[in-house]
Amino acid sequence: METLVFILIILLGNAVLPILLPWWVFVPFNFLASFPFRIQPGRAFLFGGICSGLVWLTWSWWLSLSNNHILAGRLWQVLGLPHQSLLFFTEFLIPFLLGGTACMTAIKFKQFKQSNG
Repeated sequence: METLVFILIILLGNAVLPILLPWWVFVPFNFLASFPFRIQPGRAFLFGGICSGLVWLTWSWWLSLSNNHILAGRLWQVLGLPHQSLLFFTEFLIPFLLGGTACMTAIKFKQFKQSNG
Protein backbone atom coordinates (compact mmCIF):
# COMPACT_ATOMS: atom_id res chain seq x y z
CA MET A 1 0.00 0.00 0.00
CA GLU A 2 2.85 2.35 0.81
CA THR A 3 4.37 1.75 -2.62
CA LEU A 4 1.07 2.60 -4.30
CA VAL A 5 0.83 5.88 -2.38
CA PHE A 6 4.45 6.63 -3.34
CA ILE A 7 3.66 6.01 -7.03
CA LEU A 8 0.51 8.17 -6.94
CA ILE A 9 2.27 11.08 -5.23
CA ILE A 10 5.15 10.99 -7.71
CA LEU A 11 2.75 10.74 -10.67
CA LEU A 12 0.58 13.64 -9.51
CA GLY A 13 3.51 15.86 -8.61
CA ASN A 14 5.26 15.21 -11.90
CA ALA A 15 2.07 15.92 -13.82
CA VAL A 16 1.02 19.12 -12.07
CA LEU A 17 4.15 20.95 -10.92
CA PRO A 18 5.87 21.40 -14.33
CA ILE A 19 2.72 23.15 -15.56
CA LEU A 20 3.08 25.81 -12.86
CA LEU A 21 6.86 25.92 -12.41
CA PRO A 22 9.96 25.29 -14.58
CA TRP A 23 10.30 21.86 -16.20
CA TRP A 24 13.11 20.71 -13.88
CA VAL A 25 11.00 21.05 -10.73
CA PHE A 26 10.19 17.33 -10.85
CA VAL A 27 13.74 16.47 -9.68
CA PRO A 28 13.62 18.31 -6.32
CA PHE A 29 9.99 17.23 -5.94
CA ASN A 30 10.92 13.55 -6.35
CA PHE A 31 13.76 14.01 -3.88
CA LEU A 32 11.55 15.63 -1.22
CA ALA A 33 8.53 13.40 -1.82
CA SER A 34 10.60 10.23 -1.28
CA PHE A 35 11.65 11.05 2.29
CA PRO A 36 8.52 9.93 4.18
CA PHE A 37 8.48 6.48 2.57
CA ARG A 38 10.18 3.29 3.72
CA ILE A 39 11.07 1.85 0.36
CA GLN A 40 14.20 0.16 -0.94
CA PRO A 41 16.57 2.34 -3.00
CA GLY A 42 16.28 0.12 -6.09
CA ARG A 43 12.50 0.23 -6.02
CA ALA A 44 12.56 3.97 -5.43
CA PHE A 45 14.74 4.40 -8.51
CA LEU A 46 12.52 2.13 -10.61
CA PHE A 47 9.14 3.51 -9.53
CA GLY A 48 10.27 7.14 -9.42
CA GLY A 49 11.88 6.80 -12.83
CA ILE A 50 8.94 5.06 -14.45
CA CYS A 51 6.49 7.60 -13.04
CA SER A 52 8.57 10.56 -14.20
CA GLY A 53 9.26 9.03 -17.60
CA LEU A 54 5.64 8.08 -18.22
CA VAL A 55 4.34 11.52 -17.29
CA TRP A 56 6.80 13.22 -19.63
CA LEU A 57 6.19 10.69 -22.39
CA THR A 58 2.44 11.16 -22.08
CA TRP A 59 2.72 14.96 -22.19
CA SER A 60 5.08 14.91 -25.19
CA TRP A 61 2.93 12.38 -27.03
CA TRP A 62 -0.23 14.41 -26.33
CA LEU A 63 1.37 17.66 -27.54
CA SER A 64 2.84 15.94 -30.58
CA LEU A 65 -0.50 14.34 -31.42
CA SER A 66 -2.26 17.71 -31.23
CA ASN A 67 -0.14 19.06 -34.12
CA ASN A 68 -0.11 15.84 -36.14
CA HIS A 69 3.52 15.05 -35.16
CA ILE A 70 4.85 17.87 -37.37
CA LEU A 71 7.36 19.21 -34.85
CA ALA A 72 8.41 15.73 -33.72
CA GLY A 73 8.97 14.73 -37.34
CA ARG A 74 11.16 17.75 -38.01
CA LEU A 75 13.10 17.30 -34.80
CA TRP A 76 13.58 13.62 -35.65
CA GLN A 77 15.06 14.58 -39.02
CA VAL A 78 17.27 17.33 -37.59
CA LEU A 79 18.72 14.98 -34.99
CA GLY A 80 19.28 12.31 -37.65
CA LEU A 81 17.49 9.58 -35.73
CA PRO A 82 16.67 6.45 -37.77
CA HIS A 83 13.08 6.34 -36.52
CA GLN A 84 10.68 8.78 -34.88
CA SER A 85 10.01 6.43 -31.97
CA LEU A 86 13.61 6.94 -30.80
CA LEU A 87 12.75 10.57 -30.16
CA PHE A 88 9.94 9.52 -27.83
CA PHE A 89 12.19 6.92 -26.20
CA THR A 90 14.69 9.68 -25.46
CA GLU A 91 11.87 11.81 -24.06
CA PHE A 92 11.13 8.92 -21.70
CA LEU A 93 14.73 8.03 -20.86
CA ILE A 94 15.93 11.44 -19.65
CA PRO A 95 13.15 12.01 -17.06
CA PHE A 96 13.39 8.32 -16.10
CA LEU A 97 17.05 8.70 -15.18
CA LEU A 98 16.62 12.10 -13.49
CA GLY A 99 13.49 11.21 -11.53
CA GLY A 100 14.73 7.77 -10.52
CA THR A 101 18.07 9.13 -9.38
CA ALA A 102 16.36 11.82 -7.30
CA CYS A 103 14.15 9.25 -5.54
CA MET A 104 16.99 6.83 -4.92
CA THR A 105 19.26 9.60 -3.64
CA ALA A 106 16.64 10.69 -1.11
CA ILE A 107 16.22 7.14 0.21
CA LYS A 108 19.99 6.61 0.40
CA PHE A 109 20.43 9.98 2.13
CA LYS A 110 17.74 9.07 4.67
CA GLN A 111 19.44 5.70 5.33
CA PHE A 112 22.82 7.41 5.71
CA LYS A 113 21.38 9.95 8.11
CA GLN A 114 19.70 7.26 10.22
CA SER A 115 22.82 5.11 10.43
CA ASN A 116 25.08 8.03 11.39
CA GLY A 117 22.60 10.09 13.34
